[in-house]
Amino acid sequence: MYLLAFNVVAALGWLVVLVATLVGLAHSPSRYTSSNAFSTHIASFLIPFVPPTYPHSWPVLAPVQSLAALEVLHVLLGLVRSPLPTTFSQVSSRLILVWAIVARFSSTHASPIYTTMVLAWSLAEVPRYSYYALGLLGIHPPPWLTWLRYSSFYLLYPLGAGSEALLALSTISEWQNGLYANWTLEDWLKAAMVLIWIPGLYVMYTHMIRTRRKVLGPQKPQKLGAKPKDRAKTN
Repeated sequence: MYLLAFNVVAALGWLVVLVATLVGLAHSPSRYTSSNAFSTHIASFLIPFVPPTYPHSWPVLAPVQSLAALEVLHVLLGLVRSPLPTTFSQVSSRLILVWAIVARFSSTHASPIYTTMVLAWSLAEVPRYSYYALGLLGIHPPPWLTWLRYSSFYLLYPLGAGSEALLALSTISEWQNGLYANWTLEDWLKAAMVLIWIPGLYVMYTHMIRTRRKVLGPQKPQKLGAKPKDRAKTN
């Protein structure tokens, strides 16, 4: 009963985040300047088309994403059968983006990269939590929902992970013309974190491809009411 309530609340929470973000897209773009010239240049291509949505989505995004910390506890308690390293890395990277990047650096609030990141997260999480909630109710998810759950990552993984990396990168001090010599320890740590996203994306991408084959492949159809084995999120 607890897992059902958790997944229902999470699905509804992410749906609110998605709707709030879409509402924010109707507003006009604003000026944006990051901590370094590279990030400002990258964002300049998106600013005319992707307005900032922080004021609309953040009040809901912060608590909803923080709720995901319970997923690590679910694995530790054996409530779900998921690899602990995978779950921990996914949840912790999201929490770092929310509380160590967005909450601390106001420059990210006007970034179009914030918008693309939240869109990728919410578009992935609404089907994921809805899928698990139906399974816990003993209801076979409709084919379109199963397809979304295990196919949308092809687009949303690169969009989400790329946005996360670029948003973190935008808070690093300027490095051109040797200015990296003035970096603080935090700048170096964030730079290392950005580099980790590249192999991390590959690992999670290939993991989801294998999982998709197991679920959607013809040899091993999914059993009705089976306990969820994969809790991997689209990033």
